[in-house]
Amino acid sequence: MALFKVAADNRRLLDAQGQPFFALGVNYSGYFDRAWKMWERDLFDPELIARDFRKAQNSGFNSIRLFVHTALEQDIRRGDFEKLDHTLSLAQDYDLRVMLTFNDSHSVNLPRVAEVDAKIAARYKDVPTIFAYDLQNEPVFYNLVAAMYPSGYPSPVQTMQLVSHYGERVSRAETTQLQQQRKIPTFLDADTAYYYINALRLFLEYDRAMNYYVNSGKGTIVDFMLSPDAEPWHVFIGVMDGTVDAWLRARIDPIRAAGCQHLLTVGWSWLHFSTLPANRRLDFQQYHNYVDLSEKGFNTNLNQMRAMRQAFPRHSIIMGEFGWSNQSDENPAVSQPVSEEITSLYEGATAAYLRADNFAGAFKWMLNNVDVSNNPREANFGVFKIGDQPKPVSALLARLSQDWPAANQPITFEAVRDHASHIAYKTTAPGRVAVGGSFYQDSALTWQAAGSAAHCFIQIAAGELLVEAQGSGRLAVQPWQLIPGWDKARETNLFRVFSETHRTRQQTFAAGETVAIDLVPGAQYAVAMGTPRPTDPPPDSLPLPEPKPGEHVLLLGNSDQYLPAAMRYIRRFGPDFTFAPDDVAGKWAYVSVVATPQQIPDSLLDDIRSVGTLLVERVANSTPSATQTLLDDMAARGQRFLSTGAPPEPEPPTEPGPPPPPARETYVVQPGDTLSGIAKKVYGDLRLWPTIFEANRDKLSSPSLIRVGMELLIPPKPA
Repeated sequence: MALFKVAADNRRLLDAQGQPFFALGVNYSGYFDRAWKMWERDLFDPELIARDFRKAQNSGFNSIRLFVHTALEQDIRRGDFEKLDHTLSLAQDYDLRVMLTFNDSHSVNLPRVAEVDAKIAARYKDVPTIFAYDLQNEPVFYNLVAAMYPSGYPSPVQTMQLVSHYGERVSRAETTQLQQQRKIPTFLDADTAYYYINALRLFLEYDRAMNYYVNSGKGTIVDFMLSPDAEPWHVFIGVMDGTVDAWLRARIDPIRAAGCQHLLTVGWSWLHFSTLPANRRLDFQQYHNYVDLSEKGFNTNLNQMRAMRQAFPRHSIIMGEFGWSNQSDENPAVSQPVSEEITSLYEGATAAYLRADNFAGAFKWMLNNVDVSNNPREANFGVFKIGDQPKPVSALLARLSQDWPAANQPITFEAVRDHASHIAYKTTAPGRVAVGGSFYQDSALTWQAAGSAAHCFIQIAAGELLVEAQGSGRLAVQPWQLIPGWDKARETNLFRVFSETHRTRQQTFAAGETVAIDLVPGAQYAVAMGTPRPTDPPPDSLPLPEPKPGEHVLLLGNSDQYLPAAMRYIRRFGPDFTFAPDDVAGKWAYVSVVATPQQIPDSLLDDIRSVGTLLVERVANSTPSATQTLLDDMAARGQRFLSTGAPPEPEPPTEPGPPPPPARETYVVQPGDTLSGIAKKVYGDLRLWPTIFEANRDKLSSPSLIRVGMELLIPPKPA
């Protein structure tokens, strides 16, 4: 069966079907109450694992990183694969690809480690659910220099090479003392201990030289290794590269000897080792890093991933661990909560950057918070809080990944500092735009979150923008900047979208005017280009109502919010106004309801219409401030009503014309149609438009809200 592979350009991963694959993954070590103990006999629970894998899938993840903890390692040494078999089967059920990390105990006995690696590799050599093996999580200096290497894999650091070139930093006598004081691993023989401590002292000197170069702004660690400043360290770098090479071969060869062709990587967390040329033996590179919750920290992550690419320009590279905790400190006495909205912003932006800049994957640390740790910071990195409660990052990553095209298609990413000194970002994919943060602005749009951070998603559909948000905020957008061919000479209509067939108009913006939308979570809006404005009204259109004094009333939702919102409109047109819904029916010919359906229901509007009121319409947006914007716009344009009003007085008799066409069962709305125009076409009498309106009340909340392409029921012509 086909397995994951590396593409011919070496920059991308290919799934088992040969399709480009971006690994949006999450690290997993068990349910909240059994983190790092999930494989233990009394704690292994397939139902909890299935629940967690479902949560991962619903959060947009397509991959999961698992660990061979000590309890699982012991099972496998006995030939017991039941727990791992079951877990891999569950991952397949939830369409999650697995990166399995070996040797989580960090044993330095490489021959013994290889026994477990080879057993696993042989058993699952044809299983595509596993997309890669991670040889070890975050090996450090100790793991490489103190390792017990098998015969045939000599490690240059365990020789006299460094002492011969640089001189002795620690004598053999001092080495013996340090080992007796347990400052050097006691299992090392006298020679290996001597090599170990001298290599460690040199490593600390090398680290200081490297940090001085990087902190001086001269470049990355890769630049340092290639610069004249590193010339004194070339022998040391060469010895460490040879050591990494021996360590990798000792780990890789037993796996390949078992017939395994899965991809292999290492979860490095030190650039000192992750950027060494020996890592070219791996199928793809992996790097881990944790930084401060700040613009500087965010940019540090980006720069270190770019350093990995600088070292391996023709390799696939994954960020195997990143994330921010929702507690500030390791000490419970001083730790403070950290905003979930802000950590979500940074984590979503990190994943979006890695996807846009053609890295091969991003693995968030971790799926669940931890209920078994006294370290608040360590315990609060989860996508989910205790009780399976999702943090905002769950919905954000699900939406971002949904909007991303195939991994071989480009998207763009931009991050800037917002007004709160955090980041704001924008991603652009074919037909999609996403912005997030507290404040973002460019030539096409401005996004202002109502809280500390929120996210806005724009889909560019046929001639319109579909807009929604996670978190509340205000979007100001110039649609002609996003939609080619938009006619700036036309008005712009803003609709609230309830379904594919049901939407209501919220506001109309003048030609060339920026569209401003107050977005609330869970609501979708459409920004659509209006129809061309005719120079002369068509002869069959209804005249705009012109109420006499006392004929028009505003029915306001309340006096505290809606009366101030309507003041400019009231000063412009001079209608009556009231706050008593039950007193309106039959008293005014024209009724404008300035309230939401929750305040004054549609059923009451129907009651007012039933007593012969000429026009009843709702003029309101989702909030009082948005309603004020709508009313102020109508006042500025001299538009008293959204609808066209009641039928005109009967026309004087004329010469009899041809008989009206027979009534039709349905009619499809054409550009420029009005209900009165349709009534004239199908009945020969424009005054019969209420007959069509009443027959289509399930589709039309107002006579003016017909749309091109809508299919209307045409009842028989009244006698």
